[in-house]
Amino acid sequence: MSDETPATPSGPKAPALERGVLTIPNAIALSAAAMAPVLAVVLNAPAAAAAAGAALPLSFLIAFIAAALVGNTVVQFSRLLPSAGSFYTFNSKGLGSGAGFFTGWLFWIGYATLAPGLFSALGAFVHDYVLATFNADIQWWLFSLAGMAIVVGLSLRSIKASVSLDLTLLVIEVVIFLVLGVLAISTAGSGNTGEVFLISSSPTGFSGVGLGVVFGLLSFVGFDAAATLGEETRNPKRSIPLAVIGALGIVGVFYVLMMYSLTAGYRLNDPQQLTAFLQDANPFITLGQNIAPWLLQPIEISAIAGIFSCLLAIHNTTVRVIFSMGRDKVLPSSLGRIHARWFSPHRAIFVQTVFTVVVGIGVGLWLGPGPTGSYGFTGAIGTVAIVIVYILSNIALIRYFWRRADRSLVKHIIVPALGVLALAYPLYSVSDPTQAYPYNLVPIVVLVWIALGTALYLYYRAKSPEKIAAIGAFVAEDDLPLDEQHESLLIARASSVQHPTIEEEFQRHPEVSRD
Repeated sequence: MSDETPATPSGPKAPALERGVLTIPNAIALSAAAMAPVLAVVLNAPAAAAAAGAALPLSFLIAFIAAALVGNTVVQFSRLLPSAGSFYTFNSKGLGSGAGFFTGWLFWIGYATLAPGLFSALGAFVHDYVLATFNADIQWWLFSLAGMAIVVGLSLRSIKASVSLDLTLLVIEVVIFLVLGVLAISTAGSGNTGEVFLISSSPTGFSGVGLGVVFGLLSFVGFDAAATLGEETRNPKRSIPLAVIGALGIVGVFYVLMMYSLTAGYRLNDPQQLTAFLQDANPFITLGQNIAPWLLQPIEISAIAGIFSCLLAIHNTTVRVIFSMGRDKVLPSSLGRIHARWFSPHRAIFVQTVFTVVVGIGVGLWLGPGPTGSYGFTGAIGTVAIVIVYILSNIALIRYFWRRADRSLVKHIIVPALGVLALAYPLYSVSDPTQAYPYNLVPIVVLVWIALGTALYLYYRAKSPEKIAAIGAFVAEDDLPLDEQHESLLIARASSVQHPTIEEEFQRHPEVSRD
């Protein structure tokens, strides 16, 4: 008996991930874990404060609002088109199959390249913790491989177990940092002031706050991960939008609160304290040493748990994008197979695992495995690709609803337009070719990837146009309106001679109108 379901089955249904096994909290956990809130505040807060100064909380508040503008796009599309492909499917419907192809191409590499950096960072953080605590110097990549083995096992056997673990780790690490934040605020004295939400608190004014917003927005990358669970979540048209809103809201409030607690606890409104802060390698550890030494061990363990849960979430998100593209035959159709017993996209999982390990170890040995090495470089590449996808999705939402009777001027036109504007400067900042080596290579890597995608797209258009036509056709059809079901029936898998005829499709779906 075979342990897999092929991407082009002769049976009546194309391969599908297991339906209805996840709940709203599960989907929130995936999105929140993908944002890695604890890791983001530890790494991005010092970088943002270098520009924003005491206006650090204001920068993250503005970033929260900007992320919500993009979140609106995910919510609006998910209410109509729940799919494991998320933006790949959304942009196919909104901008056409060509844009859908490039969305999938960029979205795939965007999330795929985040994983190797997390893989190496996990090993680096565990290595440092074991060395400091037990005086044992073990190679970082051994810890990375051990963590990756756990990720693969969970991903293969159960998406529900994966997101449940994400949720558990997320709650623990967030609670520990919230305790630190509350203690910092309660002992801050003169550091507590509402002036940190004024532009004048930044040493360089508006430009400093703006650059701080860039790092704030980078902290929200991954909020959309729940959208890739559109085929596995109960009542996805309701659950996925609520999960995206919930994850954005919870993590956004956490960011603003932690930025305020760091600003108040470190008294960044004092120029001398700000100078000391900018010279501090790990401000949160210093804050913990000053106000709650007993929290140091939990803080360090929370950082490790945050990296692991983020790696698990990014891995599960990426393999679902690969699976969707394999199912559409944009990537090799074997990647669109699912395991017959576990209902996991097992071949996509193995491919992403090999990519993560090879690139993670390679770049980790080249640049170092820590935050300023592999994690920073691969993260920058992934961020550029993902932000381009976010911008395209906002444009797709406007076009998709432009002529629909249910169009809302605010939700479907104004908000996504503001989302495009909000992302323009962060995209430029991260892809600036004048950055120091190796970050000056980031735009080159992304452009090379786009060039490869263009070549593949032109090949498909010339040799296999039916593959382009079928892009993004698979959605959670049990929840689709009849007109969308009709469209999917007519174009999905048109290239496969093994598939039933259109007449047979209509016989199996009598509820679909022939008109």
